[in-house]
Amino acid sequence: MTPITKPRVLIIDDDPQDRGLASVVLSRRFPKAQVQEIDGSQAFARELRRAAFDLVITEMQFSWADGFEILESIREATARIPVVAFTQFRDEEIAVQGMKAGFADFVFKSSKGYLRLPEAAVEALEQAEQELLVARSEPWLGTLLDRANVGAFRTTLDQRLIESTPAVLRLLGVRNVQDALRVRLPEPFFAAEGKEELRERLGNERALQSREVHLQRPDGGNVWLSLTELLLLDVDEEMVIDSLVQDVSHLKKREDAFRSRVEDLERSNADLSEFAYIASHELQEPLRMVEKFGSILAEDFGARLGSEGSELLGFVVDGAHRMQGLIDDLLALSRINSEGQDFEECDSGELVEQAMVNLADRLEENQAKVEVEPLPTIEADVSQLVQLWQNLLSNAVKFRGAEAPHVRIAAEKADKKWVFSVEDNGVGIEPEDAESIFTIFRRLHPDLPGTGIGLTICKRIVDRHGGRIWVEAKPSGGSIFRFTIPMHETEPPPEEVEVIHVDDPVEAKN
Repeated sequence: MTPITKPRVLIIDDDPQDRGLASVVLSRRFPKAQVQEIDGSQAFARELRRAAFDLVITEMQFSWADGFEILESIREATARIPVVAFTQFRDEEIAVQGMKAGFADFVFKSSKGYLRLPEAAVEALEQAEQELLVARSEPWLGTLLDRANVGAFRTTLDQRLIESTPAVLRLLGVRNVQDALRVRLPEPFFAAEGKEELRERLGNERALQSREVHLQRPDGGNVWLSLTELLLLDVDEEMVIDSLVQDVSHLKKREDAFRSRVEDLERSNADLSEFAYIASHELQEPLRMVEKFGSILAEDFGARLGSEGSELLGFVVDGAHRMQGLIDDLLALSRINSEGQDFEECDSGELVEQAMVNLADRLEENQAKVEVEPLPTIEADVSQLVQLWQNLLSNAVKFRGAEAPHVRIAAEKADKKWVFSVEDNGVGIEPEDAESIFTIFRRLHPDLPGTGIGLTICKRIVDRHGGRIWVEAKPSGGSIFRFTIPMHETEPPPEEVEVIHVDDPVEAKN
């Protein structure tokens, strides 16, 4: 289509002065326009055969025709050429009839009318260009939707089918529109509303809605359809419903399978937690008996057993101690979700202090130094967060290097969450072990005491609080454990308090 910067304009008017003035004002708006002026039936017939114009501007009354006849002739010859009525007859009724008949605009001849004519021409040309683009895209879009098995159809408010694409018939399981009319379609989302209420929906977000519906097809099959409905007015100003429909039965099957799998996993996790809890309790008494009678044997019959027998008995007692620790950790792990407390507002710094008091003897024994920067107020399970800090601090002390343990605890904001860090100067960790270290029973240093559950407990606690935990190796030696806790809108920033330096854990204990 010729760009609107240099349109070909046909002006039809039997008044040469009016034609000339209209040509002048159009040329000012379109300096490169090709304007052709005619005033009779023969010239009009000649130009109609040539159809070499992009826009027609016509008077409404001639001795040989009227504007409606000219519009009809142009529509028959070339349907997409816009026609603007430019007339001296000031009749509002005729103007309304003209716009309904298909005139792009109706402009009355006057000083204001001549000023408005170029803008009416621009609007008419732009509208024609848009209609042409839509017309060109309709076959391509229809083919694309049909190949994607997406149907489009229009219905009246009482669900009478007006038109549809072939894909709709396939989705409904029918061969033709007559059979489709007998299918009971789901009621529109606004079926219960009156016409006045529906008119209030027009032109806003309430006129559009998507949903999934279940349909029983005439062939006995069941299908789930994704339905998108739009309420609008047709060319006759009547309310209709345009809809897009797509078969989502396969997605529903996947969703049902996924939901069933999740339910199975939840039941399995619940069974495992219950098993761990019961098994742990059931194992407590036999272990106590092993430990008790082992101690009696060592005390009363140690001399008879000899050195080798005493050593073997020591292995038995140590094994019982390790098993007791393993059971205690398994119980703690199983209770994180089953016996967790409600979240409450708490001061992270106070939780760290409590964990340090619990570990005071171990920190003192290892001459550990702990630096705590200002920490925020969060919402959490207090007892579990104390356990988390206690496990991470204990981990930093256990895997110490040659120097005395030096731990630094800090927190910072990042994307609506708090990122806490526990940095140590210990033996460090290899990058390939950074993920597996949180796996249950995973022990990187079997020569050191432990059950391999401590970091698993940390991960489970962080997971319950909606965060994540990971570890990073320091190039200079040592590790940095980081974990996140979601930030709540009511949380205040961390207070500007002094950094705590714990060189003498006994003071913290007191």
